[in-house]
Amino acid sequence: MGIFSLFGKNNRPNSASPVDEKVPAAADNQTPVLFGENQERLANSTTLRDGTARATTSMKIDAIESEMSSEFVHLPPASKLPLDANTSPITTTQGPNTTQMTLPVMSRTTEFLEDQSRSGSIEVSVSDTPEVIEEAAVLFASDQSDIAEALLLNAIAENNLGSSTHLVWWMLLDLYQITGKLQEFDNLSVDFANKFETSPPTWIDILTLDPQAKNQEKPGTLPSVAFSGKLDANIGKQLERAQKLSATHPAVRLEFTRVSSVDPIGCGLLLRMLKKLQKSGLDLVLVGANELADKIREILLVGRRDETAAPWLLLLEILHLLNLEQAYEDASIDYSITFEVSPPPFVKPQAKVITAAEDNTLGPNTSAGGNNSLLMPILIEGRTSELLTKIQTHANACSPAIMDCSRLVRVDFSAAGELLNGLSMLASNGSAIEFHNVNHLVTALFKVVGIHEVARVVSRKN
Repeated sequence: MGIFSLFGKNNRPNSASPVDEKVPAAADNQTPVLFGENQERLANSTTLRDGTARATTSMKIDAIESEMSSEFVHLPPASKLPLDANTSPITTTQGPNTTQMTLPVMSRTTEFLEDQSRSGSIEVSVSDTPEVIEEAAVLFASDQSDIAEALLLNAIAENNLGSSTHLVWWMLLDLYQITGKLQEFDNLSVDFANKFETSPPTWIDILTLDPQAKNQEKPGTLPSVAFSGKLDANIGKQLERAQKLSATHPAVRLEFTRVSSVDPIGCGLLLRMLKKLQKSGLDLVLVGANELADKIREILLVGRRDETAAPWLLLLEILHLLNLEQAYEDASIDYSITFEVSPPPFVKPQAKVITAAEDNTLGPNTSAGGNNSLLMPILIEGRTSELLTKIQTHANACSPAIMDCSRLVRVDFSAAGELLNGLSMLASNGSAIEFHNVNHLVTALFKVVGIHEVARVVSRKN
């Protein structure tokens, strides 16, 4: 394209990536050419200040990215316990020398939650629920399924749960289903039927989240990662999930339709993840990518240099993935004018990229339960402001406002605290909220944090 000669387009090999993986890579060492001693001093001062700001933002992105893998501590899975009252403590052996590792014994869950609340805003609901139920619920909400499983197995083996016996069995069956352990689920179902002389819960394919359980996934479905609310420094968990899925799946679906706004740090984090996913050879299904591009454009202004070039580079990367060459070239010109560098050339994406419309088979305000129910997402994690807005809108139209949790699998612990605060405000304004068809792990978590005190929680029947 002739216009690129105006900017001195770089000669790069056709296979080169249009942007560098590290953010920001552009414009840091470029200075505008001005005339006069005062103008030169001003230009040098501005360039130094801009470069320092961009370096600071880049370091923030580096720090958040490095914390992503260390934020969640995954302990080795504990060995399974037989359903026997005389079960010995859980141990594992590792290496040539035998090393005994006992299951970490948590103090009362309320103490654990109080520690969490000192760094957040979660208040703990004091209850008479057996502590194994509270601990397992919190561990599962914190993505520690292996330890939660061992606790529940141990409690069943000890057989000293009184009126809560049914609940612990249900929680373990839910856990097996969510983590895709069909054989363990079937074995426990037989024991359930023998013990309680009633039919056990049924296996529901759609509730399986475990990436290893490919044979349990519904045909034609892909593991997905949904981004919602503001795309900022708090998207670490979604990026961590995308990275995990990339190791076990040939394709991943990324959904951006519910992103309300973006900031430079969030753009930098997502840009790096997109580059990594492409390098791994993963096929991508993008939902709402055009809408995300529009959100990025809202914070850009040609000629204005912010603290990082990440939003510009993410916009270019999205247009590159969507194979929109003309839109890419137009954005490249604006980018080069802003940072006074040669625009990156357009290169067709190496990975297979598919754009898809959002699945509207169940609309946002409808579900199998009827028109007065709001369908909850599969996962509730990160910021909950957008979800609370939907709940409020639904509560304004319906009373009681029913939340259909038939496909809700897990609620992150910190998200549960935010959800409680929002629901408390709605309840104080007279809104009646009900959560229906909730799995037993989430039901227990709702009771731990106190959601059951401001909304009605109805557990799944099967």
